[in-house]
Amino acid sequence: MGRIILSIVSLIVLAVIIVMNVGSEASFNLLGWQIEAVPVTVIAIVSFVVGALYSFIFYFLSYIARTRKAKLDSRRKKLKSQETSMKERKQLASATVPSGSAGETQEPASASAASTKPRRRLFGRKSSS
Repeated sequence: MGRIILSIVSLIVLAVIIVMNVGSEASFNLLGWQIEAVPVTVIAIVSFVVGALYSFIFYFLSYIARTRKAKLDSRRKKLKSQETSMKERKQLASATVPSGSAGETQEPASASAASTKPRRRLFGRKSSS
């Protein structure tokens, strides 16, 4: 509702400026580029349009930034919940494993014999050492 009222007031002010300056002309300098005898109403309308476009672009970019931040926050929350659920599963798994076999693995007898054999390279070539 406030935006509508602000828009109506802005348009009324613009209309008053146009009516009061119908015959007036002014020179216009934009970054060193000089334009002579430009009607004041044209300057007012162009200024208004450029301001509206700038506001729209600013709003659009801030909307994109807020959307991106919201997506990152939701992803962070999701990863945090997955991390806590994985920790809980790990704790449950370690609690259900019998106490004598947790983390202990026995090496097969053939593994020590295999480590004394000369190592081979890829494609079946023997190593020179």
